[in-house]
Amino acid sequence: MKPFITILILLYGSVSCFQQQETITEIKLGYSSAMCQGYCDYTFIVNENSKEIIQTPGKAIPSPELKVKRDTINLTTEDWQQIRQSFVLDSIRALPKINGCPGCDDGAIGSLQVISEKDTISIKFEGPDPPNSIVPLIGLITKETFKE
Repeated sequence: MKPFITILILLYGSVSCFQQQETITEIKLGYSSAMCQGYCDYTFIVNENSKEIIQTPGKAIPSPELKVKRDTINLTTEDWQQIRQSFVLDSIRALPKINGCPGCDDGAIGSLQVISEKDTISIKFEGPDPPNSIVPLIGLITKETFKE
């Protein structure tokens, strides 16, 4: 019986060594404010090659002179690795689908989607108060965007 258990342990160990890290194909981060003037919705679409930033004017308090703005920033392999290493996928999977009370105080509603070869994880959060496990990720994605 002992040789059988030893063989099973060795087989399991060798199989788990061959398992690869789950591949993230895209990350989408969004902020939406219902009652704001100017650019009220921000969407960031990030993959291993680029970061696209889309700014959309608010509809509740219209500013007809504002148009949708799009900007694409090329990412290096190091940029993508830094973004990818800033979070643990299982930590995001473990978060509730809704964190806090997004939009309850007329503040921004944050949303995050992490798309992998396995599934899509989607969460919502209070814009200024994201869950701690995604704060570094959000910081890297929004870097250079929300300057005062």
